[in-house]
Amino acid sequence: MGYPAHPVRTLTAEEIQRYEEDGVIMVKGAVDPNWLAMVEEGLEEARNDQSLVGKFMSRKVEGYKMDIFLWKRIDVLRDLVYYGPFARWAQSLMKSQEVRFFYDQMFIKEPGTDAPTPWHQDLSFWPIRGEQICSFWIPLDPVNKDNSGLLYVRGSHKWPQRFKAISPDYVAAIIDTKMDDIPDINANPDKYDLLHWDMEPGDILMFHPLTLHGSFGNSSRVRRRRALALRWTGDDVQFAPSSKRMPIHFKHDSVAGGPLRGAAFPRILPNHDPQERAARTQPENAQSHKLLGSALNNVVSAVKLELSGHKESQAKQTWGDPNTIKAEAHSESSSSKQS
Repeated sequence: MGYPAHPVRTLTAEEIQRYEEDGVIMVKGAVDPNWLAMVEEGLEEARNDQSLVGKFMSRKVEGYKMDIFLWKRIDVLRDLVYYGPFARWAQSLMKSQEVRFFYDQMFIKEPGTDAPTPWHQDLSFWPIRGEQICSFWIPLDPVNKDNSGLLYVRGSHKWPQRFKAISPDYVAAIIDTKMDDIPDINANPDKYDLLHWDMEPGDILMFHPLTLHGSFGNSSRVRRRRALALRWTGDDVQFAPSSKRMPIHFKHDSVAGGPLRGAAFPRILPNHDPQERAARTQPENAQSHKLLGSALNNVVSAVKLELSGHKESQAKQTWGDPNTIKAEAHSESSSSKQS
């Protein structure tokens, strides 16, 4: 049985400290070309053959394609998860003995797709809770603010607020009206400590799931923006399902309040679980009855939001000219400036 490869370089103590303080780091040239080629092969296969969930997620904007749980049906991404170096970086950041893979997600904005990604916290969407969680964002194209490079609010993972799960595809079922409204970051950029990096293929972003982030649309008329996100969990993470959190459409053995278990969330470190690994020998599709249940829940939730007037009253986000936003392209230690 194989184990995850060791990365071309480990994270330094300074990088880990910066991650803990800022909630995000960018590591230059960390992804070896062989692993990057696997990411590209997998994303192109996913782009040309979206799942039902992916088609639903991508329904709002022409040229903006998303999809999730790609590794369940695309073998090259399965192998990337199991044998790539990513789990070892996650283990270092989370300081966890066990590392499980949560899920992957495709983000593709074609040239001229002027659709922003709203400011959000990832954890607001997810049916898990815990501190030992991290996300990686791996671009396949050069990115900057003009073609939808990501922006982060430094230190926002330490804020007490938990914000509503507002996504580009506006999934009504996971908008919890009891959660906080997201502030209009771009309308008041001087109040926040914003971080941004111009990136090249081979670079990687690593960030905490509570760090506020978003991006402008792709205003470039020639450059695509393709990226794969990988999400990881550690020892303290518990399964916390709710009608207001992302449903899991694949088989697993997790129970509410307990640790993640089963083939939907495979253990990668310290070693693979043979049964979980065997369950992904063949491609697996989402369970039809769970997809139907999610669709019905979303319709009902959308009607309730419409009748309550919440959709019209929700906080707006300003997304104009990316050149009006000043964001540091580095991240020395600094206090966040939340208003």
